[in-house]
Amino acid sequence: MADTLKVLMLEDDVYDAEIIQRLLQKDIPSCVFCLAMTKEKFLQELEHFRPDIITADNSVPQFDARDALQIVRQRPENIPFILVTGTVSEEFAAGIIKAGADDYVLKDRLQRLPAAIETAIRQHRVEREKQEAMESIRRSNERFQTISRATKDALWDWDLATDSIWWSENFFTLLGYDPARPVPDLGEWTSRIHPDDRKRMTTRLQKVKENAAVSWEDELRILLPDGNYGTVLDRVYTLRDDAGKAVRVIGVFVDITEQKKLIAEKRKMEEERLKSRLEQQKEITRVILQTQEMERNTLGRELHDNINQILASVNLKLGYYLEEPENNLDIIESCRQSLVKAIQEARNLSHHMVMPRFSEKDLRDELKHLIENYNYNQEVELDATSMQEELLPPPIKETLFRIVQEQLSNIYKHAKANSIMIRLSTALRSVSLLIIDNGVGFDVQQKKKGIGITNIFNRVESYNGKADIVSSPGNGCTLSIVIPLSGKVHRLH
Repeated sequence: MADTLKVLMLEDDVYDAEIIQRLLQKDIPSCVFCLAMTKEKFLQELEHFRPDIITADNSVPQFDARDALQIVRQRPENIPFILVTGTVSEEFAAGIIKAGADDYVLKDRLQRLPAAIETAIRQHRVEREKQEAMESIRRSNERFQTISRATKDALWDWDLATDSIWWSENFFTLLGYDPARPVPDLGEWTSRIHPDDRKRMTTRLQKVKENAAVSWEDELRILLPDGNYGTVLDRVYTLRDDAGKAVRVIGVFVDITEQKKLIAEKRKMEEERLKSRLEQQKEITRVILQTQEMERNTLGRELHDNINQILASVNLKLGYYLEEPENNLDIIESCRQSLVKAIQEARNLSHHMVMPRFSEKDLRDELKHLIENYNYNQEVELDATSMQEELLPPPIKETLFRIVQEQLSNIYKHAKANSIMIRLSTALRSVSLLIIDNGVGFDVQQKKKGIGITNIFNRVESYNGKADIVSSPGNGCTLSIVIPLSGKVHRLH
């Protein structure tokens, strides 16, 4: 492939097009490219660029690879055509091959593309050579054998006049026969075709004899030497004499077994990935429900143990005052102080339960309020000097706020720390949160499945982030979190 190879690319993603161009130029330096992102541009470049080969994505808006293939196959040039796409169903792949595409390559397996292009060009070259040599084949089998060696596909030639069959060496290899022995008769080798496909093949061969069939292209399952069935793409063409009578049938078996396996493996991987995502979503739902139940329990305990007790005490004191008002004004003052305390407790509880409106408020200020509203004996330091808050969308702010709130609660309940440091910083495409305390620490492996820590991890994972906890008994705890600021995320309340 020393001459310039002109590649027309039907692709709507410039980034993908650049990747494909770099890959091909590495393996085929003679490539020159023309990118078409619309149907109009594609039709224009078919005329002016005159490509040697076409690669087509299947996601161009309002113009897919099947449409492009139909246009190309209506033209006389018979340009090689390869589907290059991110994902494709087995049915679509078979359909596009049947429609005349030479191959298909998934974008996550682009390393196949240079070989696929060379194979397609070679196959088209052989096809042209076969068409040019069909008249000469009658006079010379030697030329036909030479052509058969130019391809890795399995070729066969059936002379209807003598009822003799010729096989290429690759055909012997494909079916596991000895090339030194005569070609098996038609009945023997067609018996290797899967029973569900055999009748279709034998019926077509019979129609050839009856001059009722000219050519076809189909997939067949065929018994391989290892005892398993493989899949071949069967392409057949009938030669006729001047009177229109069929005199010769030429066919080729293209082994697509590995391609079918790759499609099946891809589908299985997608199914497993979907199953994993569903299980993960179920786990997240369970954690959300557990967290909601914990919050309800916390709210109930706070109301009963704190606010309710304060109000009950006020009620008793006021009852006593109403019975003995003389010289008991100090009871009124005590009640007033208790009510102030109850109001503060209610405010703290409300602040803990209600999420701030971060579309209107700053994360830095709300974290300061959060720290102030907790009645900690510990020193809590907030460092947000390296945070560019304008880079953070409100859902990310909500997640960071809830994580800080959750971890402060964990520290308050379990850590016995006297110093806490919270640090927020942003990079170009991520935000980082670090929470360090000097408390009693814990065994991470034993505590990592707790509701509080699990809730933090699920919040981070819902935004495709990473969380890490470093702790051991007696050595405090460090919670480190990194959340990306680009890509699709799932909001977790």
